[in-house]
Amino acid sequence: MPLLKERQMRKRTGVAVAVTLIFLLLLGCAPSTPSPTPSPSPTSPGNDGRPSIYTGFMTPAEGQWAEYVLSIDGQEAHQKMEYIGKDTVDGKNCIGFEMTMSTPGEQQTVLQIWTDASTRQAVKYVMKMGEQVVCMGIAPGDYQAPHTETPDEYDPNLPHISYGRYTTPTGKTIDVAKFTQDQVETWVSSQVPFGMVKVIDRGGKTAMYLYDFGTAGAHRDISKSEMESCMQLVR
Repeated sequence: MPLLKERQMRKRTGVAVAVTLIFLLLLGCAPSTPSPTPSPSPTSPGNDGRPSIYTGFMTPAEGQWAEYVLSIDGQEAHQKMEYIGKDTVDGKNCIGFEMTMSTPGEQQTVLQIWTDASTRQAVKYVMKMGEQVVCMGIAPGDYQAPHTETPDEYDPNLPHISYGRYTTPTGKTIDVAKFTQDQVETWVSSQVPFGMVKVIDRGGKTAMYLYDFGTAGAHRDISKSEMESCMQLVR
C-alpha cells in the first residue's frame, strides 16, 4: 500500500476507533469481569404506578440489533450494534458483534469484534471502510465486546431504582429502569438487545439515546473470507 494511502487509512481508523471506544464506554462495556445474570427481581411500582418488568439485560441471540444516536462534539453520530452469532476465529470458538458507525462528513465504517466464547477476551478486530478491510493493531484482550450478562451496576436488585417508559424515534415503546451513578443517569431495559437505552450526562444533556432496535435481522457486513484475509495495519 502506498505510504500516503496507509497514513490516511491510519488516521481514519484512529478516528473510528476513538468513536467506537466512546460508544463502548457509554454502553458500560469497558473491560470488566463478567458478572452472572441476576435472577428476576420482584416487580416494583414505577413512576406512574405501573409495575416494573426490568429483570436484567436480554440474553443475546444471533440476529439482535440496536441503533443509537451519540452526541460527539456537538454533532450526532449513528451507531448500529449487531449480534452476528458464533464462528471459529484464529482457531477459537468465538461470538461476534459488528458496529456500523455513521459520522457526519465521514465514510461509513464497520468494526467487527470477535471474543472468546468462554473467556470473553477479545480475539480479533477487523475494520471495513469502503472496500478496504484491515486487521486492527490492537492486542487481544485490550478491550471487550458489549456485555452478554447484566453488569453489576445495572443489577435489578439494587436499591433506589426508578422506572418509566421510553419511545424510540421510530415509535417503539418500552419499559425502562433508571440508574444514577456519579450524577450520570442511565436508562436500561430488558426489552432491548444490549440493554442500554439512554445516557444523560452530569450537565443534564443526553449523551446517547436508543434510535431503533430489533430481535432479528442483524446482517454481517464483513464476510468470513474478508475477515480471514484482512490486511494488517501496522501501528
